Parts: sequence; C-alpha cells; structure tokens
Amino acid sequence: MKSNVKRWKRFKNDMTWYSFIIVSLLVLLIFTYLPTMATVYFSFTNMGTYGTEYKMVGLKNYTVLLGSKSFLNAFKNTILLAVYSLVKIPLGFLLAYAINSLGRTPRQTFFRIMFYIPSIITGVSVILVFQYVLRGNGGLLNNLLSKFLRHEVTTGWLSDPAISHLGVTILNVWMEIGYFMLMCLASLQSIPTEIYDAAVVDGANGLQKMVYITIPQMKSCFSFLLVTCMIGGFARFTDLYIIGGSTTAGRPSGTLQSLLMYIYQYSFESPQYGLSSAGSVILSIITLIFTLVNVKLSGFLKEDNG
Repeated sequence: MKSNVKRWKRFKNDMTWYSFIIVSLLVLLIFTYLPTMATVYFSFTNMGTYGTEYKMVGLKNYTVLLGSKSFLNAFKNTILLAVYSLVKIPLGFLLAYAINSLGRTPRQTFFRIMFYIPSIITGVSVILVFQYVLRGNGGLLNNLLSKFLRHEVTTGWLSDPAISHLGVTILNVWMEIGYFMLMCLASLQSIPTEIYDAAVVDGANGLQKMVYITIPQMKSCFSFLLVTCMIGGFARFTDLYIIGGSTTAGRPSGTLQSLLMYIYQYSFESPQYGLSSAGSVILSIITLIFTLVNVKLSGFLKEDNG
C-alpha cells in the first residue's frame, strides 16, 4: 500500500514537471514554429492580402526580390548599418577598461549605472530627442560643433543622404553602448588576476598587458558581441521608421530603408504577402548564418583558450 502511495506521489510530481514542458512546447509550436512554416509556405505563393485566392509560383518571389533595385538597396543599407554599428564593440571595450581601472569602488558603480541608463530608456523617446539633437538647423550637436570650430555648422545628420548612415549610427551607439560596456566589463573582471601578477613580474607594462593578456582572454566575448551586433543591425526597424517616415521612400533618398522596413511595406502598406514572406525568409537565412558562425567561433575559441 505504501509503495503505491509513493508511486502515485512520484507520478504526480513527474506530471507537474511534464505539464510545464508540454505548455512550453505548445507555446513554442503555436507562436514560433507554425508562423515560421507558414511564412516559408507563403513565400512560394502569389498571395496578395490575407484571405484572397493564391497559387504556387515556385521561386518567382525570390527572383523578383533579387532583381528589385529597391530590395537590393534595402539589403545594402541593412549591411552598411550593421557594419557601422560594430563601432560599439571597441567603444564598449574602452569604456569597460577605463571603468574597470577604478576598482570595485562607488565610482565604478556610478559610471556603470550612468552609461547603462540609455539602454533602459524608452527607445521612441530617445529617437524623438535625437531628432532635435541631430537636426541640421539649430540642432544641439551642430551648435556644439559651431562653438568648437568657430564657424557655423549646419550638417543634416539625419536628412543628408551622404551622412544619414552616420547620424543613425550615432543614435544607435548612444542607445546601446551601455550593454556592450557591461558585457566587456563582466568579461574583463572574469580574467584571473594571477595572470596580470605574473606579467608584472616579467616586466610587462599596461599596454602590453592589454594586448597580450586582456584582449586574447576576451576573444569569446568579442565574437559574441560581433555576431549579436550584426544580428541586431539586421533587425533595426523602429528608429529607422520614425526617422525615415514612409517606408516606401526610406527618407532621405532611400538611404534609411532597411530589410525589415521593406518587409513591413509589403506586409501592411502595399500588401503582397508572397513577396514579404520571401523577404522574411531571406532575412532569416542571413540571421541563421551569423548565429551558426557565432556557435562555431565560440566553440573554436573555447578550445583555443583551453
């Protein structure tokens, strides 16, 4: 009798854990796998809006996209913005290195908090503020540059097609530099102090310790930030949409139209679900490639460090 009671209790405990797993799998299936499979399926159809008749068209949507100047322009913009955003890695490292040199003191805590605050502020409010900061006439940045250079600066950081990529990169760096600083700081503080002590005994100076100890020990961190930075660059939408206005134009002169904005255009503004699904699949493949690169690099670097 006692053994039956124990088995029943064990069964109830097991079922409790299994229920959590089943619910999680159902949520994953309904909100991730099914939409993904539906997107792949619709990418091979000529579906216009949801509910309308459609038929299979094979790879036509993909050939249309790869032959479209607007799609290729959006692809080029996405790559450029993702590459420009990589500046957050060295900047985050330098900030982390400077903050780490303060030691575990209240000053270090203060600067960690101050640099991370932009990362927790609502993105839309930051974008609206930066539209004023980076404005051509009367913008805060131009006013500061005018006083420093002693002549009037009226650069349209967000309105000039030649430098709009730089303008939105400044915005992106300000919003996310705190995260990159914290990641680098955590990696810095995980390096054993014994390695630095041994280097000091061998006569190494500060620069030599950074080049031959700190940076090699942080390879895994840098590879992770590299890939996540690129993936984040591919996923940019909100800031570009607010600054660029119409996704069709991608103001100014189409220089801020990203792949996600292009997909949004053919999903909601000029619904062609077949085309937008094909664009989503292409973007997903690119993201998957970078994810696999991250996994490969991480595994290689762990073996290398070991």
